[in-house]
Amino acid sequence: MPSKSKARKQGPSGKKKTANKGVSKKRNYLVFISHSTNDRWIARQISYLLEAKGRRCGVKTFLDERGIGVGDSIPETIRQNIENCNEFLVLLTRNSIDRPWVMIEISAAWGQRKRIVAVIDKVTPEEMPEIILPYKAVDLNDLDDYIDQLLERARGSR
Repeated sequence: MPSKSKARKQGPSGKKKTANKGVSKKRNYLVFISHSTNDRWIARQISYLLEAKGRRCGVKTFLDERGIGVGDSIPETIRQNIENCNEFLVLLTRNSIDRPWVMIEISAAWGQRKRIVAVIDKVTPEEMPEIILPYKAVDLNDLDDYIDQLLERARGSR
């Protein structure tokens, strides 16, 4: 009697394969956005632009206000999303350069060897945290240059 489990097909090698009807193999390319709460409007705009321009490449973003639900552990959700992200974007402004959580998030991304992209707004290299200095930063006014490069990386990861 035939099994009622998943449909099976025979592949070119003669081995049976499970049919994956309707299952997409596309993966998302996750960008974690770290920012000061005082800069949340700018962070939302960056998130919107990345997802809108990167839709076809599977670009998704993590923003704390959208990605952490009521009752969720804030540190654990942040830790998991940094671990799962493909790259880490930090919005460095006068509001964020001295914020403890921003520094913790940068350190976590650094410790996990994530690509770290600093988007700077009215911050000089002398004011930037030392951990960011080895990385090429992009000025907020040149965000489109970063987005073009991001899309190339996202396409290459698929």
